[in-house]
Amino acid sequence: MQKQEFLELYEAALRAAKSVKGVKNSSKVSRFVDARNRLKDAPTSLACEVVSKTSMGKGLSFLNDHKNPHIRSEGRLLRDLWMKILYASGREKSHDRETQVKIPTHSTMKKTGDSKRDKVREILQTSLVKVASEIVDTEMKTRVTACDPSVVAVSVESAMFEKLGCFMGPHKAKYRSILFNMGDSNNPDLRRKVLIGEINGERLVTMERQEMGSEKIQKEVQRIKENARFKEESRMKILQSASMIMT
Repeated sequence: MQKQEFLELYEAALRAAKSVKGVKNSSKVSRFVDARNRLKDAPTSLACEVVSKTSMGKGLSFLNDHKNPHIRSEGRLLRDLWMKILYASGREKSHDRETQVKIPTHSTMKKTGDSKRDKVREILQTSLVKVASEIVDTEMKTRVTACDPSVVAVSVESAMFEKLGCFMGPHKAKYRSILFNMGDSNNPDLRRKVLIGEINGERLVTMERQEMGSEKIQKEVQRIKENARFKEESRMKILQSASMIMT
């Protein structure tokens, strides 16, 4: 396989995915899967050369929220493939040498024209931008720096608006809960998972407050639940023992 063929396959995969509008499988879905499989079979040396010298991979984030479940699933595999190639190419070394990570500014973020919605997007982006400076692991840093905070912020806000309505509506408390947890300095795991696509906008909207909380809070909630369960089990055992004595 030559470099040009590799690039054409990559573009063909993106075009096929973007042309799929519904949830049903079709020939376009098959073309996407076929292109992904052929990319997977490309020589590692060729893939590393292409990835290290081009910006390919930057346009994969839309696959996380694709309406077609098969495209989403295969898209994750394509993104994972790209990340493995990126890691193998040695670009993580250049990321480690950078003192700052260049990120899109608010002015480059897609606007809605609605001041409230745009403000939510800016708050989300500000939270997502923090992730790059919070990561120590080299491989994870590579994954994080490959993601565009502004694109993810737009995707998350769009899901929030679709599911919850406007910020000033009846779900204002849910908006506040999401924005607080995304920006909480003690909750880096949540924004990292959102940025790299482990939690998409649709999932984030449905999460309970405890689920969005930091690992420390979740462990504390789990401890309280376990203590309550233990006390209830002890109470039931005492009642059973008392019942046996009385009989």
